[in-house]
Amino acid sequence: MKVLLINPPSTAPNPVMPLGLAYLAASLDRRKIDVEVIDAWAEKYTFEDLAGAVSKHAFDIAGITMMSPFYSAAMRTVDIVKQNSDAKIVVGGPHPTALPEECLADNPDIDFIVIGEGETTLVNLVKAMGNDHQEYDGIKGLAFREDGRIVNTGHSEPIEDLDRLPFPARRFFPVKKYQTHPPYGKKKPYLTLITSRGCPFRCTYCSKSVFGNTYRAYSPQRVAAEVKHIIERYGAKEIHFYDDDFTIDGRRTEEVCRQLQCQKIRIPWSCTTRVDLVNAKLLKKMKSAGCWLISYGVESADPEILRKTQKGYTIDAIQKAFALTQKAGIRTIAYFMAGLPGETAQSLQQTIDFSINLKPDFVSWGTTALYPGSSLYSDAQQGKLGNINIRYTGRERNWHASGSPYGTGYAIIHEESLSREVLQDYVRKANRVFYLRPAYLIRFLFKVRSLYEFFHFFKGGLQFLRWIFLTK
Repeated sequence: MKVLLINPPSTAPNPVMPLGLAYLAASLDRRKIDVEVIDAWAEKYTFEDLAGAVSKHAFDIAGITMMSPFYSAAMRTVDIVKQNSDAKIVVGGPHPTALPEECLADNPDIDFIVIGEGETTLVNLVKAMGNDHQEYDGIKGLAFREDGRIVNTGHSEPIEDLDRLPFPARRFFPVKKYQTHPPYGKKKPYLTLITSRGCPFRCTYCSKSVFGNTYRAYSPQRVAAEVKHIIERYGAKEIHFYDDDFTIDGRRTEEVCRQLQCQKIRIPWSCTTRVDLVNAKLLKKMKSAGCWLISYGVESADPEILRKTQKGYTIDAIQKAFALTQKAGIRTIAYFMAGLPGETAQSLQQTIDFSINLKPDFVSWGTTALYPGSSLYSDAQQGKLGNINIRYTGRERNWHASGSPYGTGYAIIHEESLSREVLQDYVRKANRVFYLRPAYLIRFLFKVRSLYEFFHFFKGGLQFLRWIFLTK
């Protein structure tokens, strides 16, 4: 059996390696299953280009990744595979994990949905397809049709010992074609990795359909080994840890830093975490181990909105974390969301003012989307958010852009007292008043350390300006 893994086309300008597919490729390859990859996003393929590429491959199974913002592109990819091969079509990822029956109903050409973490499930499915007597009911983590009905075998079991997984098989992917938007990627090649799965926190807008709520982590030794591997194999000069909460286990984070230093791994890195998961001691160790940038989810400056969103921290905690991070010499990104439950024009203006007073190095704004698997989406399903069409169906972009210059894809925007258009206007205003202040521009220039870094940020600034003033 031969498997072709496909990342659907996208017109978004900054392709990022699909680590989920890279893990699947590694698991298949480890078990001597032939695997190939088409990353249509990184290759900048149109759908016509993808059809041509698919027709040149011989394969028995196509595995297609699907995320909610790219639902339409993934469904068109299914159509293309069906038109150009006789392969069985398997779809996985956050969206079909959350809505397996809906996805199967929306496209009869999908043969199987992989629910949850796919490394074990996909291998077992491929093996079953190669048997004379094909039986799928006993494979955990599948949805499929049988005798006119949809069979769902339940969510796959979370992988407890992550260290037993092979490194993502980056060699199957066009590594040099991946790029990211500023402020990340000031040094290239820029690569990503993940050191944990699962998040125990309950933010209402977040979908954790694949990795769930149970936190599991790679050992610090394994993390250092993978960092060393991508430096030696792919020449990485900067990395980003894609964990939901990189510092959730402070002792483990300290040990990761120690391992990097003991093995003399010197590379700038960034991460994402929560404001209530850092302290001065930890930040100092992270800085000494190469951390140059931390992204924090602030979301709103309205305490009541934070409460409704179940963030679990206060405005004071936000201010303290940013002050400590700045004191440690680590740059910061503050993430904000416009349109959370309870949002008003007054609360948005309050958050815009707060974003300036907080003095992060960068801000990133977006509008609140309803993603399957989140509690906000469940509330919408139950009619608690008003009359909102929440179905991601069809092949056309019948929902809305995310409302950010770097927020790719399309989503259903949460519109409560403020419309999507008003929310996006506030997002543009928030970026404009933050980035175009003379004081900010002067402070920013003093922090630039090289000509390459200057042009990297300058290019990103032009992209921001085009979005702020020209995009509707």
